[in-house]
Amino acid sequence: RGDVLETLVLLNPSDKSLCDELRNLITDVSQHKLLVFAGPCVEETGELMLQTGCFSLRDFIQIFTDKEVGEILSSADPSAKARLTVSCPDFGEWRDSGLDHHNLQDFIELRYNPGCILPEMEGLEEFMEYLSESLEPQSPFDLLEPPTMVGFLKLSKPCCYIFPGGRGDSAFFAVNGFNVLVNGGSNPKSSFWKLVRHLDRIDSILVTHAGTDSLPGVNSLLQRKLAELEEDPSQSSQGNGDWAKNLISPELGVVFLNASEKLKDIEGNSRVLKSCDEAALTLHYLDKLGIRPNPLSRDSGPRAEPTVLFQKMGVGRLDMYVLNPVKGTKELEFLLQQWSGNSYPKEQDLPLQCLTSVCALLVWHPVSPSEKIIRVLFPGCTPQGRILEGLEKVKHLEFLKYPVVTKNDLKGPPASQPEKLLKQRRAESKESLKSASKLSLVDAGAPVLKEKAPKVERKEVKAGTKEKPKSLGETARAGLEEEKAKDARAKLDSSMEKLKADAKPKLSKEKAVPKKEPVPRKEEKKPPKKDEGAEVKGEAKKEVKVAKKEVKAETLRKDAKENKAEAKAPAKTPTRKTLVPETRKPLAKAGSIRKPTFKKEPEK
Repeated sequence: RGDVLETLVLLNPSDKSLCDELRNLITDVSQHKLLVFAGPCVEETGELMLQTGCFSLRDFIQIFTDKEVGEILSSADPSAKARLTVSCPDFGEWRDSGLDHHNLQDFIELRYNPGCILPEMEGLEEFMEYLSESLEPQSPFDLLEPPTMVGFLKLSKPCCYIFPGGRGDSAFFAVNGFNVLVNGGSNPKSSFWKLVRHLDRIDSILVTHAGTDSLPGVNSLLQRKLAELEEDPSQSSQGNGDWAKNLISPELGVVFLNASEKLKDIEGNSRVLKSCDEAALTLHYLDKLGIRPNPLSRDSGPRAEPTVLFQKMGVGRLDMYVLNPVKGTKELEFLLQQWSGNSYPKEQDLPLQCLTSVCALLVWHPVSPSEKIIRVLFPGCTPQGRILEGLEKVKHLEFLKYPVVTKNDLKGPPASQPEKLLKQRRAESKESLKSASKLSLVDAGAPVLKEKAPKVERKEVKAGTKEKPKSLGETARAGLEEEKAKDARAKLDSSMEKLKADAKPKLSKEKAVPKKEPVPRKEEKKPPKKDEGAEVKGEAKKEVKVAKKEVKAETLRKDAKENKAEAKAPAKTPTRKTLVPETRKPLAKAGSIRKPTFKKEPEK
């Protein structure tokens, strides 16, 4: 600072510090001001590359729109209007700045890149030499500092980290046993380094496109790995512990990058940051490290096939589906064979880096069927139309049809089996309800079911003789009369006498129905059974006679079969006696045995 001239030089500043100093410069009371932007600029936009982020024309205009700055400039004397001369890139946004539309000339006079007026001066040359000495680039170990803690970080669960990297972001995706670094961002000081330096290995690096927004961060990492190999081991004898710390960094695995081998012959320009220069630098570092980049593309078939990045028994599988670019297209062939950064097919409206950008879908399939299937899409700078075309090739995948999905959700056939079992159970329950309703109708004395019951009895009669059904009918009648007598004595003595006096049981039962409310239903069911027994007897007699005539005509072999059927018949008949033992229980309680009860029944 002098009495006439005040000079401020910012060496490798951050975006925040640059904006603060520019605000102070504009609001200063001095009338003549000079602003010089020097350093590497992005090829198409003219943005200045800073330590963190970039500085563009939009950031410059944003300073003037600040309320405090506007008030200071508007309150100044119009006769002493300040003048600001700006030396900036002459391409990109700075060429067609359009500052006249923002009415900045009303507050301050702006001049851009004026011609050289001052002659060469020795003092100016000495000043530039002094600055050049302090503008030495940082060493890779100062740019990417070694870890401060001992040990490595292990990631056991799927995770995805997004690091803002200036104009381009960087992403880090990891599962149990494998990780992927996607792009590096536009900052030379890699934004992902603070996490990655605690890992023992970076299994894969995926560069979606060769651009100034994706390669600078990756190049800083590759440059550091190369510096570790070139580091002099003799420094360790000097007791310098920093040398050993500098060697702590993750190992590098496979690298995916679409770039032409012709880029290795390009000599970069330090003033302009170009995509081809960054890609050439990446290929140069990979060649020295002994890593060969692998191109990525998908086949032009109807479906996209996955590339298995990682698979381990008991852990899971990581697949990668490449949605763009397509193998054999003109853009991809031009990029891999002819592109050197200075030309691309002009019939395309979009840049070549966008048309050939890698769009990859990573899918993690865990072994546990209850764990979620992880799906992450990294589109790069692929146009939206190309992304949708690629998604059409993977629409057949079942795990893409659910917002949240596990292996249990994808088991379609096994999942339908419980539904079938439910349907079978419902059908069985319906059939059981039908059979129950039929049984209730039989008990109620439905006329339709009366005809079916005698058919079963007829078969039994054919297999047996005349005397057996008669004894069964008599015992059944005696048991029913005993039950009626006991119920009548317990309830009403008068009803007991009427039942004994009546000779016709049908008339007595029909008369007792209206007198007793709980008894009528039981008594209405029983009389038809006696009628059925009488009918069965008549039919059985007729059928037995027919059976005797047939027996005379049949041979001795048929007689043996009938004897076997007769032996089986008595085993079937006790099924009808299920009601009889229930009626005999009260007699057994009186201390009598079943055999004497059979003898007393016919006496009654």
